Amino acid sequence: MTIQQTLVSLFKIAAAVMEIKGEPVFKAIAFSKVSRLLDDPGIDIKAAVEDGSIATMPGIGKSSRQIIEDVVKTGTSTDINELIASIPGGLIPMLQIPSLGPKTIALLWRERNITSVEQLSVAIDKGELAGIKGVGEKKIATIKEGIAMLAQAGIRRGILDVLRVALDLLEQVRKLPGVQRAEIAGSMRRWKETVGDVDIVCGAAPKVLGEDLTAAFTKFSAVEKILGQGTTKASVIVADGLQVDLRIVPDENFGAAIQYFTGSKEHNVKLRGLALDTGLTLNEWGLYKLDDYEKTKKETGKPPTIAAVASKNESDIYAALGLDYVEPELREDRGEVDQAKSHTLPKLITLADVKGDLHTHTTASDGVETILQMAEAAKALGYQYYGITDHSRSQVIANGLSVERLLAHVKVIREIGSKLKGIKLLAGCEVDILVDGRLDYDDAILAELDYVVASPHVSLKQDSQKATDRLLRAIDNRYVSIMGHPTGRVINRRAGLPIEVSKVVERAAKAGVALEINAGWPRWDLNDANARVALKAGAKLSVNTDAHSSPQLQQMDSGLRVARRAGARAADVINTMTYEQLVAFLRARR
Repeated sequence: MTIQQTLVSLFKIAAAVMEIKGEPVFKAIAFSKVSRLLDDPGIDIKAAVEDGSIATMPGIGKSSRQIIEDVVKTGTSTDINELIASIPGGLIPMLQIPSLGPKTIALLWRERNITSVEQLSVAIDKGELAGIKGVGEKKIATIKEGIAMLAQAGIRRGILDVLRVALDLLEQVRKLPGVQRAEIAGSMRRWKETVGDVDIVCGAAPKVLGEDLTAAFTKFSAVEKILGQGTTKASVIVADGLQVDLRIVPDENFGAAIQYFTGSKEHNVKLRGLALDTGLTLNEWGLYKLDDYEKTKKETGKPPTIAAVASKNESDIYAALGLDYVEPELREDRGEVDQAKSHTLPKLITLADVKGDLHTHTTASDGVETILQMAEAAKALGYQYYGITDHSRSQVIANGLSVERLLAHVKVIREIGSKLKGIKLLAGCEVDILVDGRLDYDDAILAELDYVVASPHVSLKQDSQKATDRLLRAIDNRYVSIMGHPTGRVINRRAGLPIEVSKVVERAAKAGVALEINAGWPRWDLNDANARVALKAGAKLSVNTDAHSSPQLQQMDSGLRVARRAGARAADVINTMTYEQLVAFLRARR
């Protein structure tokens, strides 16, 4: 774990400990903001401490700055250690249980003296949680499910939790003498939301010894344990038990290798079947004529000695099979091979298509930068427009806006927007969808906004019918333009609302409400499967970062990867529209 990742975790834990202890809510909010700020690959907090620029970083107060400086310089913080030591140590791991928050943990501690995951599991099995106010049968079932999810989550990690480590290793591999090409492969290259391990494929120059490359790889500073090392492959363990495999092939076979090891298995089976149908055979070394290949004795661990039909470049493999190139995000055997054969693959959305971000936060609620700072950062990204959507009043922990504060906030957004050149500002709000589907403000207040992002934040364990009806009612409100993170799920932490996706997306398509793919990690909600259903129903998507700081605006690309896995084109996403087109879309229902 890097220093920055350690700090993210420490500030999250500190905020939760304050809630468990019943400290004033503003203290927990402050630490939560710092955690979100640091949880961004665009920030190098170690460098900021070393060059002193941390002193001017927005959202980091004096006490938080001292904690950060202590951890960067010494690896620990006395202030954080003392805070954590003020509660039983076993309560901290309980925070990892999906859907079990600090307030419930505090209740269990106070009412039943439960101070560990193990004690909680035993108490559930013995029925000892009965009678605790606010912890009914449904809540107990949810906690039990969360404990099971916690045990399962260790098998696969969230992709963005390990991406930085993987990219750092990739860059080191690329710098090794004799490496001509190197890329990440596997489920990470396909941008699946979780990964089991990391695969790196490298193409070596002629006469370069594979054992020299694997020996150098196993000596990287991030390596904690060597699992295996040979002439074509090395497997190591790095931070937090993550396995990383390096596979080495001659550069002339790199295209076939990166295609093969990218997968998915099901996609590759389809390609191999197509190859056989045309008298060819496909493997990790290349595409070969089947008759020639079978006549040649295959040497284990080495490429065939016959000439390949295609091998050096990945695109050549697809072309030789009569297929259009299939982008890695689509390789899941969901019809993409047939589309490639009939030349009907969608032209997937790219970052260059995006003209604005429509779900972001400022210091008005729980963001760490001002309206102007966030707008200037959006302008620097080349956006035509930028939407500000601070939290509504029900989100007390997020400093949600009362009616009076909201109206004043909208006025300030418009005043700044009238003076700002080169980008248009939109005054929106992320409005809570209440338990019964009503919105957090009356329609007369919603009418004062340019648009509404309606999002569920609480009661995310409703049954399917109630959850679905809740969202349908919100969609029916004519002031709602975007349904924000529709299920409320959090990867490896919370399953979210069990909605009937088909009903929700069909109603959204009919009403002209865009469904959000929230790029803020670890949401990615809608996920790729649900987004695919939405597109099939004719609904529009909106990919937004939910940024609480300017560096988090750069998470847009990761949200687009989800959209690409769903097969989304630029025309499917509303924030690829021009400003004039977007305004027309937002006003269409009003």
